[in-house]
Amino acid sequence: SSPNLDVYGEAAILMDVVTGEILYSKNKDTRLYPASITKLMTALIAIENKKPTDIITMSKEAVYNIEPGSSHIGLDVGEQINLDQALHALLLASANESANAIGELCDGCIQDFAKHMTRRAKELGAKNTNFTNPHGLHDPNHYTTAYDMALIAREVIQQPYFQEIMQQKTYQIPPTNKTDEIRYLSQQHRLMNEQRDSRMFREDVIAGKTGFTNEAGNTLVTLA
Repeated sequence: SSPNLDVYGEAAILMDVVTGEILYSKNKDTRLYPASITKLMTALIAIENKKPTDIITMSKEAVYNIEPGSSHIGLDVGEQINLDQALHALLLASANESANAIGELCDGCIQDFAKHMTRRAKELGAKNTNFTNPHGLHDPNHYTTAYDMALIAREVIQQPYFQEIMQQKTYQIPPTNKTDEIRYLSQQHRLMNEQRDSRMFREDVIAGKTGFTNEAGNTLVTLA
């Protein structure tokens, strides 16, 4: 039986990652917009299919096919980084152009990558999920559920490489072929980064991802 919790969120789930047991749920199968927690699925596919040293060259579509004002790290068309750097940008700074570029690296184009994301989610048991992009910027056909996201999080946390990225609270991308400047990234999840919020920081939180769009509201995945 679920503990009597008063959860403000529209939907929520608490799952034991080892057993898959559901300890608490609220509207767990309600389809909602995920925003940037989508990027956990993007990371999973990249880690399963590509190598950290694989080189990414930023395309025009990857750079410009994101909403103005949405999160990015200022990558330019023709700029080259490796997948390891792109994944740090994705998971620490929630960089949307990096998400696009990772999708193109994996499947050639963003549309095919989105289909790959949806297919992989279904393999994990996600029955109420459809992805149309790798970043989670709003699309009415881009949705998932609390339960399905728990399944995705449960899978990605089993990847040692993902765990390694999550252990780094800050990260630097050195100068590239397009800039002389170092890009400084830091983990945005407040429970994971004491420099961001010393009062909310918790030692036992090992991974997670935040998200926000106007349509989705705030979204959150946390593993402890």
